[in-house]
Amino acid sequence: MRRLAVDWESFVIESQGLSGGIVMLWRRGVASIEAFCNCPQQVVMVISEPNEPPWVLCGVYASTDYRTRRLLWGELSRLLTRGVPTMVVGDFNCILAPSEKRGGRVYSDSVDRREFREFMNGAGLVDLGFTGPRFTWCNNQSGRSRVWERLDRAIASADWIQRFPSYQVSHLARIASDHCPILISTASSSSYHSPFHFEKLWLSYPQSWRIVREAWGMPVQGDAMQRVSRRLELTKRRLRRWNRKVVGNIFRRLEEVEGRIADLQGREDRGGELEEGEMSDLRRYLASHHSLLHQQETMWRQKSRVQWVKEGDRNTRFFHRSTVIRRQRNMIRSLRVGTSQWVVEDTAVRQVLLDFFRSRWTEVDGPYVSDQLPRPAVCVEESENAALIQPVSNKEVQEAVWSLWEDKAPGPDGFPPFFFHRY
Repeated sequence: MRRLAVDWESFVIESQGLSGGIVMLWRRGVASIEAFCNCPQQVVMVISEPNEPPWVLCGVYASTDYRTRRLLWGELSRLLTRGVPTMVVGDFNCILAPSEKRGGRVYSDSVDRREFREFMNGAGLVDLGFTGPRFTWCNNQSGRSRVWERLDRAIASADWIQRFPSYQVSHLARIASDHCPILISTASSSSYHSPFHFEKLWLSYPQSWRIVREAWGMPVQGDAMQRVSRRLELTKRRLRRWNRKVVGNIFRRLEEVEGRIADLQGREDRGGELEEGEMSDLRRYLASHHSLLHQQETMWRQKSRVQWVKEGDRNTRFFHRSTVIRRQRNMIRSLRVGTSQWVVEDTAVRQVLLDFFRSRWTEVDGPYVSDQLPRPAVCVEESENAALIQPVSNKEVQEAVWSLWEDKAPGPDGFPPFFFHRY
């Protein structure tokens, strides 16, 4: 520690004999960091970077006694009520599922595991997953006495995941300890651009209707399906351009409007009544804030794909968390090739998937075996065949499209069912 004192700062909770103890180290100058301890099982670091709101990193070393761990769950729950983006990482001394254990006693859903699960659900924390070895701890015994468990993990609040969407959690090799080191990166290594998705909040802008009408009024060539495809492409390009110029980033706009409201209300508080123009501005900003909140809720509702909540039930935080959890579960951050090689780079993961499905679905030339196959006992009647091959009517197409749930995930073109329902 003395040799690190020049370039590094630290916060230490001393160990009790051979158990416990946490050391948090950070390089001087990387950020403004306030570290404190409100429980012997954790160190809290409030990290403030230039021009960014603060976030919290908690390093934990949970007790092996589940009754003592309850104190940690309570302290973390209170910390999370502050609404600051938070990540918690360390040795939780508890597992959550049978897949997180190998060897030893058969897994049971004991009280301590249920309490850990209830704490995570109640606090709105999401397991960040991992790449690398499945288990983070081994008792280093041999034979049937050897036990592996995933005692260490990183969990985070939904707003932390939103702030650091490109995070990576890696389990490294156990070398100097019976635990795996965990490496967490928040830097983005991907140049991948998000595909187009028609946002439901655009419906609240009259300009979007005009853009769609103009795009669909453009003359295009081709058969019926080609004309639909080309008009969708025209619509997509115009909406993308309009969204960048007019709608912009809702979250940034909300912050700006809230800042203007706070400034005007602060002036009113310090100097008494506002002038007529300032009062008009305040009313306009309040109306804009209400509209932006509604758009934000619409956006998170659409992305969450939650169907059972009725329209008008305002619960933006619930929709936001549902979206974050769904994205986290759907994200492919790494793939194992063969028995041991892990692929983590985005381009390499895409190539592995492409090669797999190309080999699976590419036709292999072989002998023609149609005549060797047994004939089916039941055949399609002539009348049934005529019904199957007859042209599809406009009414059938409309009924098929209108039967889709409007917020169902869009296809490759990025247009969900509600686009066709509304426009």
